[in-house]
Amino acid sequence: MLPSSDNSERFAPASELYARPERLGVAGPRLREQVRLTIETVRGDDGFPIVAFREVADRDAAEVLRGHVLEIRSSQLPELDEDEYYPFDLVGLEAREPGGAIVGRVTDVVESPAHALLVISSESTEETMVPFVLAAVPTVAVAEGFVVISPGFLGDTGELGRGNGSVGDDALAGGGGGGVHGGEGGTSGR
Repeated sequence: MLPSSDNSERFAPASELYARPERLGVAGPRLREQVRLTIETVRGDDGFPIVAFREVADRDAAEVLRGHVLEIRSSQLPELDEDEYYPFDLVGLEAREPGGAIVGRVTDVVESPAHALLVISSESTEETMVPFVLAAVPTVAVAEGFVVISPGFLGDTGELGRGNGSVGDDALAGGGGGGVHGGEGGTSGR
């Protein structure tokens, strides 16, 4: 198991985690099926714990869970500051132009060394990564179900992935505050 939590208490015996399959393929939908798992024992160190689950009887049962993501219930997560979001808050939101036209949907949030990247997918184009910085994503309206993507990150034609190829340079120049909280599966940096 490779932990992404900065909370070592998350892996204490008797703690409950929920396993779900990692997404299928680059643009595949995320599966919402979850398996509740109860930690029986933990050995190893914080960087690479070896965990035994009460519901997993043998190596074959453990192999079935290979590639699954272990999560906790959102009610167990700490409150975030304004302009901070957990990735699950963003996945599924519509991606819109500033004028309101829908250009796609957020299908994933990818952490990078500089800042998080929103993966935007649409029916007419391949998926595109948009830096989750204020210059690229000036509006995040989780309750209303959308994010706004600045025109420079949509390409010259206004469509995702159909520009002049300079999105990466614009993203690095954009920088900026807020974001997706990373420690417990969230992201910050926008």
